[in-house]
Amino acid sequence: MKKTWLSFGLICLAALLLAGCDTVHVVLSSEPGQAAELIGAGAYTQGQEATVSAMPEPGWEFVSWTQGGQVVSETSDFTFVVRRKTKLTANLRPLEYAVSALAQGQGDFLYSQEPARHGSEYTITAVPERGYRFVCWTEQGEVVSTEAEYTFTAAGHRDLTAMFLPEDYKVDLEIEEGGQVAETWTLLPAAQVTLEAIPREGYEFFGWVDLQTQQEVATQEEYSFICEERRSILARFRKELVPADGSSLKAVVGKQTTIGEYAPADLVELPSHLSVKKRRVRSQVADALEIMAQAAQAEGAKLNVDSGYRSYSTQHNLFYRYAKRDGVLAAERYSARPGQSEHQLGTAVDFGGTNRDYSDGFADTSQGKWLLANAYKFGFALSYPRGSEEITGYKYEPWHYRYIGVELAQEWKESGLTLIEFLQMKNQAD
Repeated sequence: MKKTWLSFGLICLAALLLAGCDTVHVVLSSEPGQAAELIGAGAYTQGQEATVSAMPEPGWEFVSWTQGGQVVSETSDFTFVVRRKTKLTANLRPLEYAVSALAQGQGDFLYSQEPARHGSEYTITAVPERGYRFVCWTEQGEVVSTEAEYTFTAAGHRDLTAMFLPEDYKVDLEIEEGGQVAETWTLLPAAQVTLEAIPREGYEFFGWVDLQTQQEVATQEEYSFICEERRSILARFRKELVPADGSSLKAVVGKQTTIGEYAPADLVELPSHLSVKKRRVRSQVADALEIMAQAAQAEGAKLNVDSGYRSYSTQHNLFYRYAKRDGVLAAERYSARPGQSEHQLGTAVDFGGTNRDYSDGFADTSQGKWLLANAYKFGFALSYPRGSEEITGYKYEPWHYRYIGVELAQEWKESGLTLIEFLQMKNQAD
């Protein structure tokens, strides 16, 4: 019995070995590699029918199946009878794309000599005619390059437009620190440029200035205009404004802060002996002015308040009147934008009533001399001293004083700092 079972086992093993000898493999590869997904590789029985498929990746097309360098099929699905180990190669080639270009304006193009094959670099060059300049390449209305020689990696058909403008149609941009500007042009119905201001984090955009006229021409981030001549435009950015409490005597009021539309609730009108024009200030400022005027009078100086509280809207109108007259950049040196004026606090005054009002010469009048030497004793500080424009943002104003209280004014005087530096220090300490 044992001998019978042993014989049966040997017969089965021989059968399995014989069956294994009928198994052959189909091996698949692609040229170039990774250009297609290949299906059908594996083990087959001799005489079995096999089907292999090549599925090209995007940007590639199937050419042929080859075996040992010989083409065996030109269809991506190839069926054959497996008789021995078979090594097949799927051959693929990159798609070729059409690159077309249209000139908007006067100009022509130079194309790469090579066709635009998938995955390869392709270069097209815009060549303006005499008297014209290249502006940009666009596609479907979007700017894709501002370089006349545009190189890209081919990945599809391209339908490009090159914009050419007369050389005089140009915008010379100056951009302040804090942002950048995107420039786009259209020629229909006329040469129109659109400038888009893009602030950096922590900054904000606050105006376009025509440097030829010195006028602020727009305040929105996007500014469009018809361009028929060379323009010089300044894009302005500043650090995001810090809100300040207008009711506080220590409020930091300058070009990096804002008190919004704050209006004091305790405004009073000054009597005529303090202000011929009967200007308004906060009540505690009026009391301090009364005491200070009496002290000045005793020493032969007569004080007169020519300007006191100004509302947000009043400051807005005043600033833009100056900007229209002198240009916005010049106006900013001597007038505050609304929300950034000490006068809006109700604690700042301009002294006057002399023949040298609102000029450096005010410092040489009896009022000017007395105030410079004594105002701090009564709680008033000179806001914009001589030689401090880079710190304060404003030219020297010997007539402009702000009430901060006697104790603070004494401390300010001893510090030797400008008022805004002193108040910044005090607020940081708190």
